[in-house]
Amino acid sequence: MQNKWAQTKFANDIEEVVYGSRLIGNEPDLVLHGGGNTSVKTQERDHTGKLKDVLRVKNSGSNLGTIDSRGFTGIRMEDALAAVNIDHMTDEEMVDYLKRSMVNPSEPSPSVETFLHAFLPYKFVFHSHADAILSITNTDLSSEEISNILGKVVVLPYIPPGFKLAKEVLKNFRKDIDGIVLRKHGLLTFGDTGKEAYDRHIDIVTRAEKFISSKRTGDFFKEEVPEVSFNDIEKYIPVIRGCVSKRKKKILYIDTSEEARKIARTERTRDMCGYGPATPDMLIRTKYDFLYLDDLTRSDDLIEEYASRYSEEYKRYVKGFEMHDPYPAVMVVRGFGIITAGTSYREARIIDDLAIHSFRVNANTEQISKHEFISKEEAYAMEYWPLEEAKLRKTTHKFLLGSIGLITGAASGIGLEAMKKLAENECTVVGCDIDPSINERCREIEEQYGVRALPFVVDLSSEDQILNMFREIVKNLGGIDIVFNNAGILKSSKIIETSVEDLDRHYAIIGRASFITSREAMKIMIAQGIGGNIVFNISKNLTHPGPEMVSYGSAKAFAAQVCHYVAKEGGRYGIRANIINPDKIFRGSKIWENGVLEARAKAKGQTVEEYVTGNLLRREVLPSHVANMLIAMVNEDIFGATTDAMVPVDGGIL
Repeated sequence: MQNKWAQTKFANDIEEVVYGSRLIGNEPDLVLHGGGNTSVKTQERDHTGKLKDVLRVKNSGSNLGTIDSRGFTGIRMEDALAAVNIDHMTDEEMVDYLKRSMVNPSEPSPSVETFLHAFLPYKFVFHSHADAILSITNTDLSSEEISNILGKVVVLPYIPPGFKLAKEVLKNFRKDIDGIVLRKHGLLTFGDTGKEAYDRHIDIVTRAEKFISSKRTGDFFKEEVPEVSFNDIEKYIPVIRGCVSKRKKKILYIDTSEEARKIARTERTRDMCGYGPATPDMLIRTKYDFLYLDDLTRSDDLIEEYASRYSEEYKRYVKGFEMHDPYPAVMVVRGFGIITAGTSYREARIIDDLAIHSFRVNANTEQISKHEFISKEEAYAMEYWPLEEAKLRKTTHKFLLGSIGLITGAASGIGLEAMKKLAENECTVVGCDIDPSINERCREIEEQYGVRALPFVVDLSSEDQILNMFREIVKNLGGIDIVFNNAGILKSSKIIETSVEDLDRHYAIIGRASFITSREAMKIMIAQGIGGNIVFNISKNLTHPGPEMVSYGSAKAFAAQVCHYVAKEGGRYGIRANIINPDKIFRGSKIWENGVLEARAKAKGQTVEEYVTGNLLRREVLPSHVANMLIAMVNEDIFGATTDAMVPVDGGIL
């Protein structure tokens, strides 16, 4: 492993530990997604002005790759070292002790490894879950054999994170060592400078990498199974998503990278799916077992069998905590690749990353010696770790977490506001528009709301482009739950002046596109078996048609009729279809540009202001009013028993 330490001067201790932390955190073979922790022992003045010894340790939730000074919580060293004389602490007692020892109680909670960092008599301590270290420790090699490979290290048996591990590290620490190896867990190094701690870390990991290379006899993942393409399995993806979403909706990440395909085309992978992940801390996301899907026609059965096994093991090993979602998070599709399931796109990507690294580590262990991991009992104790359970109980999410929503005409006006409202409620969103600015709008949604926003530049008059979009939605996310048929065009003209071309264009964008979009969404929703919502933006023109709107109004009437049929035929599958009838939504809407607004006001014999507020409430109706109605319609607690309904959002028709 390359030693990347270059900086030699630092303004203070915190700057130095931040630098070292980022070097480790940006090396994926050392830490993944929040794993690992670092610390520095320094001096700070307290509120009275007295200089105090303080441990600054990575706090819970910080990312080593991007960490700054705020990512380190201060603990009074006097308090931390006093715990050396305590024989035993429960996890809850440890958390309480550390909370009372914090320099500033308003800072985030410190790492659960805080005592481990405090007890080691060095200024800097770095801890990682290096793949190379795990490749050696997740075997039946003895501690002595591992020490001979890695040099001046102490090797400890697996002990779950917490006070007991810290005491064991203290008990076995010697001044003549460069590091401590924690079996099935990772590596600890230390030094009087950050560079010394980092150098030791890289040196030990490099020894591990060289040993692994000496044991490799070629590519472990051999392509022994016939390759399966996305075309071969496309129809099964929504089925898989529906199966793993029976307790809560999931987003799928479908990995067909070269590495994922190799893993899926190797016969040994079937057995390796039962090896467990690379480290116990991954269990909370990945579970112990991965599911091997070798017959997609039996996806439902195989996924249910997995859930049943998990439920039985939960009953055997867990007491006092509610069962987690029993469905698999990692699925290897024979010959195809890896599919992971998470409540968000980000979570599904993280799970895939953890799975890939686990396969790498477990493949190495098979070539080094015999793979060994923690027991199922220990694994369930880690998955249902009281500290993590307490954190989960405090975590709240919005009601659309895990849902996937498509909005047509999403680059502006009602569509953009609808996309924002869905994202605000933690929905993964798909924005579709003929305007290329949809790409930028989706980037903004991702930055603002932290959800995946998938953009498509689509001409809705093209059936092929719509079909392609749905195929890509399945390929990228796994399925669909919400469709808002919102896109439209508006060209006002008298009947005697309306061309067939204008009529056809309105029908293609508003009417036919709504039919094709609804049809394709229904196919996916029926395959998923978890219901769905298709909402149509029809406008008040359906019930109160205005003059010179024959192309627009007729196309909207066709779309409304499509909605009725979706409701009639989708009801048995839990698919609800409803209509929103807005009127005069001008803010941000492109269909009212280029003189259309002025022309409509003139046709009514009104000023623009009179036309905009021409309703019973005498107020302007905003895109947010429509978007909020959409949110209500897809909320099962509000509109869950409503389908084939029309709701006006128009300020009241005069």
